[in-house]
Amino acid sequence: MASGARLPLRSIAFTAALTLSITASRMSIRKVLLNSFTGPGSTSRIIATLFVLANLKNVPFAWHAIFNAILRHCLFSKPNIPSTIAPSTIFLPVITTSHSPFMECDYNLHKSNSTYFSDLDVTRSHLVCALLEPGIEALKNNTRTKLVLDKEGKPIPGRWSIMLGGVMSTFKREIGMYQGYEMWSRVLCWDRKWIYVITHFVKKGTVRPRAYILTDGSWFKRGYKEVHGKGGVEVDEKAIFASAISKYVIKLGRLTIHPEVSLAASGLLPARPGGWATMTGPSGESTPEILDVEKDETIESQNTDKWDWKRIDAQNQKGLKFVDHFAALDGLHDEFSGSQTPALGKYRDFLW
Repeated sequence: MASGARLPLRSIAFTAALTLSITASRMSIRKVLLNSFTGPGSTSRIIATLFVLANLKNVPFAWHAIFNAILRHCLFSKPNIPSTIAPSTIFLPVITTSHSPFMECDYNLHKSNSTYFSDLDVTRSHLVCALLEPGIEALKNNTRTKLVLDKEGKPIPGRWSIMLGGVMSTFKREIGMYQGYEMWSRVLCWDRKWIYVITHFVKKGTVRPRAYILTDGSWFKRGYKEVHGKGGVEVDEKAIFASAISKYVIKLGRLTIHPEVSLAASGLLPARPGGWATMTGPSGESTPEILDVEKDETIESQNTDKWDWKRIDAQNQKGLKFVDHFAALDGLHDEFSGSQTPALGKYRDFLW
């Protein structure tokens, strides 16, 4: 994800499609199947094939399914959320479905704790690309859009990237072998540097949102539409398997980009007295972390469904109360004793 969204996606998609087409035209699929699954040794090949099919999620390079998210949202089906509802979508979740095959399970035949983190890579990629694609595009073309300027007022050159700074997961219930589950990922909040994403691992089919905002678009630019589903049911606590929090930093070259710059460039922030943080000034620096805006009750929105700046800010402040504890974990690096104390021993990971 750190560099995937800045790849020449159209060229990659075209080349891959052309290669597959040429390969398919030069080989007889029927002949390949007959040679593989008949004759001497066919039983072993069939068993091996079934094993691979049952564990496709864990074959070599399967992790690179994150490019599915990048290609979908940054190339084939770019988000085009109407500006009238865009601020209300900033904290909405992206739902990614998955399952736990045999190769992901530990000796208890439950999903191994370590495999949650590769799942998080995929679902976070869907969220970031679906939500921030316009901002990503603006930063990738900063020399043209002039979103971030240097001290002389010139566009800052550099390659856009988004880096994972940390992940913390808490486990509540086990996920069984081949059990289906969903990952509900959304923006929790942001501060001056980090965008924090929260993900819930939920039993598949037990929870439905009140509505979906689905893409029906692709290159035909038809955009997003709202599709109402069945929802409003209280969440069963037993349906939540685990929860995780991750933090992302957005970079342009080596310059850290204030999260509000990307959010605003994606059309997700409503108007705010004094403005949101920007990086278009002559210094290339962002505005103060907290704008001193006097809270005037007369500007309180009369419509509780409207996502104005006060509601956005209140939701963000609510999330920051959780991430204060997460951010404190950065101090763990100072607990490394190194050569100051003895060690119990040194071992290999697999062999003696």
